[in-house]
Amino acid sequence: MNQSISAQGINEAQSAQPLQSPLLMAMENPVLHEFIACLAEKRAEQEAHPREHISIELSRDLIIKVREAFRTSILDGEWHLHSLGHLLSTILLEGEFELHSNVIGVLPGEEARPFLIREKINRDMLFSVTDIDLGNLMLDNFRYNQSGQWVPLTLSANFVEYVPMSRPASGVNRLTSRVKAEEELWNKVTDEIFGLDELVTRDKHLRKYSKFIKDIFGIKIVCEDEATCLRVHKQLEEMTVTPADVAKMQALCHVSVPYEHDEPDKLLEFIETKDYLTCDPSKMKKTGWKALKSVAKWRGRLFEIQVQPLGNYYLELDHMSGPSHRSFKIQRDKLRDEISKRFPLYGFYRNLLQMLFMDTDASFELENTSVLLK
Repeated sequence: MNQSISAQGINEAQSAQPLQSPLLMAMENPVLHEFIACLAEKRAEQEAHPREHISIELSRDLIIKVREAFRTSILDGEWHLHSLGHLLSTILLEGEFELHSNVIGVLPGEEARPFLIREKINRDMLFSVTDIDLGNLMLDNFRYNQSGQWVPLTLSANFVEYVPMSRPASGVNRLTSRVKAEEELWNKVTDEIFGLDELVTRDKHLRKYSKFIKDIFGIKIVCEDEATCLRVHKQLEEMTVTPADVAKMQALCHVSVPYEHDEPDKLLEFIETKDYLTCDPSKMKKTGWKALKSVAKWRGRLFEIQVQPLGNYYLELDHMSGPSHRSFKIQRDKLRDEISKRFPLYGFYRNLLQMLFMDTDASFELENTSVLLK
């Protein structure tokens, strides 16, 4: 059975309904939406005819369009993330602030010693490249001498800090923004097509992995203490934005955000909030991580917003390059590998999307399914 997915087919697809999810609400791009919907439809057809060999043909034109849509969607999502970060910083930091790009990794060698590189950047640089590119560009300026050889450094995580020029009366120490999609978005799209959250919840053996959620664009508000966290979170829930607020941000930060309302309106629509700050000790994270963790909507997009005490923020920095962060990534990858063994079709789509998003053009096969580039 040959199935062809072309750019024209994507444009003409009317029957496939867009999947409503945090992932797709974070990535507002019709080409990606239609492409993922088409893949979801093909997955259903494959499951309905498991014994038939299925060949999926992908046109070069489609691959180009999907890759461009992917990059455009990430850049657009990051533009909204950084614009929201600037707007919140303007209000909560009560004055001018600097931007710092932070890169975390582990030095080569058996000791696996962590490092953090921090560099002041300007707004043009922040808005001109993807966050993952920003981190890698910083690392390209450094080499590590290992046994007499200069070797490149490897990125584990990166984020942007919004640091006030003076100490604000609000008690907010700084803000950070982080894009968690990075090069693993192809994994997240596969999770979307197969409804990984529901699959994990239903399966008793896989349920232990249910903590691995699909978050992409995140903002963290770091406060001096826990009492300030509670007050700032309440402020966020009640915060309204006016044309004067937006005008102040544009004058202070030189970032233009369209504003369509004449009357004050809620800045954020909170979808859910999880309390890992004042909850019962039995519900606290075993790692000691504390924060008020919310999912909120701004300008039609979903963001994860954390409000975290300063001491815990520095504790998390240590963990981001330490064993707990690596353990999290290992466990997440272990989940996907295990699902690939139990459901070969899931593994097939991981390979397919990795090929598309990671710019590696190659036809391939997996059991009774093959992908042909034409």
